[in-house]
Amino acid sequence: MGASELKRFKQKFTTMDYFIIALAVLFFPLAIVLAAVRVLVTHRHNHCKGRNNRLFGWVLVITYGIIELLMILATIEDKDVDGLYSASIVWGVIILVPAIIMLLIGKKEDKKFNRLLQFYSNAIMQRGLVQIDHIAREARQKPAHAVRDITFMFERHMLPNGKLDNGVVIIPSLQRRSQSSFQGEFVSRSGQRVQYSLGQVAAEPAAITRNEAEPDPGQKSVECPGCGARSVVTHLEKKECEYCGSVIVA
Repeated sequence: MGASELKRFKQKFTTMDYFIIALAVLFFPLAIVLAAVRVLVTHRHNHCKGRNNRLFGWVLVITYGIIELLMILATIEDKDVDGLYSASIVWGVIILVPAIIMLLIGKKEDKKFNRLLQFYSNAIMQRGLVQIDHIAREARQKPAHAVRDITFMFERHMLPNGKLDNGVVIIPSLQRRSQSSFQGEFVSRSGQRVQYSLGQVAAEPAAITRNEAEPDPGQKSVECPGCGARSVVTHLEKKECEYCGSVIVA
């Protein structure tokens, strides 16, 4: 999952959002108030920023359309076409232009959040970063925002099953893979066994240990018990003395 691009995410409108949009057709002043409340309550979440701007933008677009319709109906009676044009321009500047700006900002926020999601995925899955403070600093986000974003990724299955615990990202499958794939043992030139670990950052490095019970296989100079002559004997080797024939053991 970490090696590939994440699927592009776009926060969809909820039932509440569609209710607010529909209410703009019937009673746009109340719809604007509800949209503002919706934005104030959820805008601290990065994944809601694009949706919030799109919601407010569509409410304003519908509001402009309703006002324009009311002005056209009024013009039918008084025949004031010039007044209709002037009012349309004024309301367009007041309502329609901000609506278009909000829709563009919503699109920009969606792209920004998708880049942020990809950064979190690469940081955790490829680089092995697990400390929230470190991840937030790299992403130029506040730790609280990073916690909400990564929790959101767990909920939407954008990361393997895991959790956040005391400011640390814990993904059991990632830890098991890093621990099992990069550990081993070799025998040094002196015959000592040494364990090593080349695990990722998320894995605890294995301590280097030496087997002290392993005897030194080097050669020794041993005195013959028969004649006292010295002979070079390898460890655990039985050798016959070349002078008196006695058996010498290292």
